[in-house]
Amino acid sequence: MARWLWMTGGLVVWAAQFSGLYALSSLADVVAEADAPVWRMAGLALTVASALVCGGLLWLAVQRRRRQGGFRHDIAALSAGVGGLAVIWQGLPTVIGY
Repeated sequence: MARWLWMTGGLVVWAAQFSGLYALSSLADVVAEADAPVWRMAGLALTVASALVCGGLLWLAVQRRRRQGGFRHDIAALSAGVGGLAVIWQGLPTVIGY
């Protein structure tokens, strides 16, 4: 199970970020306006943190690939890269204000 978690780590981070942004926007829509600056900054902070985690996973996967080799580290790097792109794509509306 640990190998699967390692190989899908970037996608797990993206899923957590997606759920967090969804919860933030839903809560913001009930409490205030969904595009209020406080809620947008919270979403931006979640996006930046998730992108940093994906970047760290990508760096770690590349380092492990260089030292140990192995297909699972290639998949972990791919997952972290795709997850990082998805995190940035999902966070863009927060940055541009939609």
